Amino acid sequence: MKNITPELENIAKSVKVSSDVSKTEQAIQATRTAIENYKKTAKPEQAALLEKLENELKTWQTKLSVILREPVGRQGMAKHAEHWIEQLKKAL
Repeated sequence: MKNITPELENIAKSVKVSSDVSKTEQAIQATRTAIENYKKTAKPEQAALLEKLENELKTWQTKLSVILREPVGRQGMAKHAEHWIEQLKKAL
């Protein structure tokens, strides 16, 4: 899971700094790839948490242009990414 948290940090930084959809999309995809790689060896409780995160990331990806259009959307996404970082740290 240690590979996933830096990817989530990249998402948070990306949305705080810019409303560039492609840059944030790449950060989300990198996070999803890291999750897929980790789920292969994860414990059941960790896999369940990662599945929730994966669903959240899918939602972000589909609504990304709307989320990044407004500063409030970007701030909310950054806070949510930071929330997931904390959740993953607790799961370790």
